Amino acid sequence: MMERLLERLELLGRMLQPRACARPLEILQSDEWRLVIQGGHSQLCFDRRRQAVTNAGRVVVAFESIVQVVVRHHRGSDDAPERWSVALQVNGWFADISVGSSADDVDASIAAARIATHVGRPVKAG
Repeated sequence: MMERLLERLELLGRMLQPRACARPLEILQSDEWRLVIQGGHSQLCFDRRRQAVTNAGRVVVAFESIVQVVVRHHRGSDDAPERWSVALQVNGWFADISVGSSADDVDASIAAARIATHVGRPVKAG
C-alpha cells in the first residue's frame, strides 16, 4: 500500500513540474481584430470585437479582467528542459491562465508582447 502511495505522489510531482508542451508557443494569426496563439494542446483566440479570450469558441476570460501578461523562466533539470512560459494574470483568480511555453525566450517574449498589445495590458517578468 505504501509503494502505491509513493508511486502516486511521484506521478503527481511530475504532473506539477513545468514541462515541454506538445506543440511550442506559436502565433497562428495576427491581425487588427484577432490574435490566435497555439500553446501546447490548445489554441487561444484574443478577439477584440468580443473583448474576450476564447478557446474552442467558449469565452475563457474578458479582456477587462486581465491584469497583466506574465513571462516566467523555468530552469531546466534532469527531468525537464529549460522553458519560458506565458500566462495571463486575472483579477480575482487564484491561478493564472496558461497561454503556453517555449524553449526559446525570444518566442515567449514576442508572444507576450503581442498579447499585451492586443489586450492593452502590461507584460511582467515573473
